[in-house]
Amino acid sequence: MANSFSKQIVYNRQTLLAVIVPQLRKDGMHYEVNINGYPRFIMSWSALGRYDLTDTEIKMPYEIILAVSDVIEKNVSKKR
Repeated sequence: MANSFSKQIVYNRQTLLAVIVPQLRKDGMHYEVNINGYPRFIMSWSALGRYDLTDTEIKMPYEIILAVSDVIEKNVSKKR
């Protein structure tokens, strides 16, 4: 099982620390994302060709979702 990792992302000219915890589930790899001031959310690979929210009920700024998706992709590609 992969270890958690963290990365700073920029949203609205603010630097936010995203802590990402990989989770292997029966339906594939999921990533729990924790950002201070925002609800915890889970991301997985989507049909859009990037990582996306698994729970569509969560209201998150789209820019944060894209930034976290990029962070996960870079981390996954480093390990291959």
